[in-house]
Amino acid sequence: MRSTPTAPALLVLALLAGASACGGSDDADPSGSPTSASSASGSPSPADPSSEPSSPTSPTSTAPTSSASPSAGSGSGVPSFPADTRPDDGGLGSGNGLTLTGVRVGRQDGFDRVVLDLGGSGTPGWRVEYVDRPRQDGSGDPVALRGSSFLQVVVRGVGMPFDTGVEQYGDASTRVSGAGTEGIAEIAPGASFEGDQQAFIGLVGPRRPFRAFALADPTRVVVDVAHR
Repeated sequence: MRSTPTAPALLVLALLAGASACGGSDDADPSGSPTSASSASGSPSPADPSSEPSSPTSPTSTAPTSSASPSAGSGSGVPSFPADTRPDDGGLGSGNGLTLTGVRVGRQDGFDRVVLDLGGSGTPGWRVEYVDRPRQDGSGDPVALRGSSFLQVVVRGVGMPFDTGVEQYGDASTRVSGAGTEGIAEIAPGASFEGDQQAFIGLVGPRRPFRAFALADPTRVVVDVAHR
């Protein structure tokens, strides 16, 4: 005769079957793909092309047209100050159709600036150098000028006013004050002689580094003298 399981035994079997069914939830679904941590966080994975930086677009640069654009013979821009006080020669220029039309002076950050404005046609050359005493070309006569050290400025490519058709500024007796600057006492614009305009800059104190260059629109020769 077969024995029939008791009720307690049946209860234990039922509990074991239920526990086995619940354990199947720990397995990954074989039909699905696991979700990566990078995707879950919203950050693109390194292999995602959208994560690579795009190539920057180079802006189109156009050289500005202004009165500060250097003319031919003045280099690619305003030169730096030299470490010494040697002469600065900017060549002969081209043509002899220029005439001095004015002199301007002012103080800048770290230097004083003298501008010799020119009218007419052509490209100016120049030579700027320290001299012991100002003297006129040709005659050799002394030029009375305030200051304790002196820069001679020779602007090349200059013609006589009756040839250039431009009225000349000043004469051998004209003086321009250096008021408002740190180191310029006085300027003598001078007069033209054999294609050159000879001018002098009287400085307060010892010789200091300087730079010279030409600018266009309008045409001018600039001399900057360092404060120190």
